[in-house]
Amino acid sequence: FRAPTGQLTTNLRVRDMFGMASGIGVPDGFDLHFGYPSAPQLLQSIVNLPVIAPPNTEFFYNNPVYAAGGYLPLLAQKNPPVDLTGAYNKLMAERVYGPSDMTGARIGDDPRGMVSNLATGNTLDLKGAARPVPFGAIGSSVPSGGTLATLKDMAAYVRLQLRGGVSVNGQRVVSAANLAECWKPHISTPVNKELDPDTVSSGYGMGWLNQTFNDGTSLVWHNGSIAGFTTFIGMLPERDIGLVVLNNMDTSGAGLLFYQYALNLLLSQRYGLNKGVPQKVQATYDASISTLRAAGRGARPVNRAAVAPWLGYYEVGYELLMNGPELHLVLGQRPLPLLALRDGNYIASGGLLVGTTVKLSR
Repeated sequence: FRAPTGQLTTNLRVRDMFGMASGIGVPDGFDLHFGYPSAPQLLQSIVNLPVIAPPNTEFFYNNPVYAAGGYLPLLAQKNPPVDLTGAYNKLMAERVYGPSDMTGARIGDDPRGMVSNLATGNTLDLKGAARPVPFGAIGSSVPSGGTLATLKDMAAYVRLQLRGGVSVNGQRVVSAANLAECWKPHISTPVNKELDPDTVSSGYGMGWLNQTFNDGTSLVWHNGSIAGFTTFIGMLPERDIGLVVLNNMDTSGAGLLFYQYALNLLLSQRYGLNKGVPQKVQATYDASISTLRAAGRGARPVNRAAVAPWLGYYEVGYELLMNGPELHLVLGQRPLPLLALRDGNYIASGGLLVGTTVKLSR
């Protein structure tokens, strides 16, 4: 992939695309546009992404580059770009879900109609209470996180990883060498010593973060969040144990803290690592709730007459509209309810960016 003439150029290998050190960045808010571009548009868009560093020098999490990497085998098989999403879904079922005994796993944006027992995603509002959010499309970005699965499915996937690529029903799905290569870190990642005091090193491989604790134990893991849900998959290979945490709270609410609490209970109580961190996570949660409530005390319903001149459509797909008594900033299926602040600005009272300040100006 080459940037426009006159800018730094970079050539991407397969490892670069999956390794989060490609040297390519994304504009702020880019990931809010999940679900919009087709697969051909996604591939074409990468040439216009900013080049921020030489390859393999800086860790930067990049969903569109990773999603493009997921389509590489299909492109190598001469699948037309317009057919990539359907072909990817078919091969995931045939090559991953079925052989791995992930019997309930599906590719999709919305589980309604697929299963009868499902959860609704949530985020926090300015009172610190859970507020439902609609299911959001992931579209052509599906290789970067489009699997709908149960806890049982994910347990089977973790066991596949810990068994070196052999599924729970004894079928080899992937070689142990390829799995090990995915776990192998090649770019350093930052460590939060407040919540990871016993971590001595951390790096990103291909799809997995790999951190090492001071007793030599390694934690191979990944997390994700979309449409009011947060997930965590972690494995302690030397201990032959895995942990999956699925919760229906967005990471900007409390989803991130929920899995951090569960993970550090396991680490501290069973292995003596990160002692005291569960209590720190609880304190972080309490502080975040207090911050939201403090912001909420300064918010009030909008004045319809004041916002009327601003209603309508904006660049990159945003719309500002009244939804009953509420002012909403909407991006596709992702509504952001707004309340007014005393200084004339507005604040997101729920949704994926709760607490974010919005300013209307010419």
